[in-house]
Amino acid sequence: MKTIPLPLQARPFAGQRLGAWWLGAALALGLAAGPAAWARPAPAGKAAPAAATAASAASAASAGPAPARNQRFTFYGLTPAAAGQTVAQAEAALGQPLKPEPGGPIKAVATSASASASASASAPVPAKACRFLTAERQPGVRYTVVGDEISRIETRDPRYTTVKGVHVGDPLDRARKVYGKRLSNAPHPYFDKGRMLTLYSPDRSHALVMESNDQGRIITMRGGRVPEVTWLEGCS
Repeated sequence: MKTIPLPLQARPFAGQRLGAWWLGAALALGLAAGPAAWARPAPAGKAAPAAATAASAASAASAGPAPARNQRFTFYGLTPAAAGQTVAQAEAALGQPLKPEPGGPIKAVATSASASASASASAPVPAKACRFLTAERQPGVRYTVVGDEISRIETRDPRYTTVKGVHVGDPLDRARKVYGKRLSNAPHPYFDKGRMLTLYSPDRSHALVMESNDQGRIITMRGGRVPEVTWLEGCS
């Protein structure tokens, strides 16, 4: 398999100095690590279900420690893991196992094959099955896996940043200022004023995607392989 270069930058991690801020931001933005947090935003004019809101706040309140300093979002995902790696390769890079997201389904992608949820990330699955995995020491991060290969890595947790220092909760204008004209800017289908910001790798095979809401705040970011990383849902 072709080795994908991962751009790393040693940067001071502000989360260690502003730990209390992270929790407040997560609660204010409705961010969390659990399945309820990964439900898509309610369409304009419709409120999110109360149960999902409560679950989101509870999950944010129990969020784990700050991520390691070498974990940054790039075109390819969240370092040190990357889209294009197998589950085993990603686990080796992370130094921890990837496990099925609690309540996360297995879906078929471009195939009629179907599968039931497995208790182990390494259990056999259909060649084109799409599933969601998580890592215990990366709270709030979701790995989308198609077959046995990582296709994208995403978060709605403000503790993780891009290599340029942009994170969930930042104003949309900060991302525009940092990345400039390299950003592709499109309307968000779920928000009247929301935007979809996409930064492509030089060969356009991978991309960093950030979504913003009506308040002009980044609510999610992800990196991975095109076209999967551009999909609003992890598997479609």
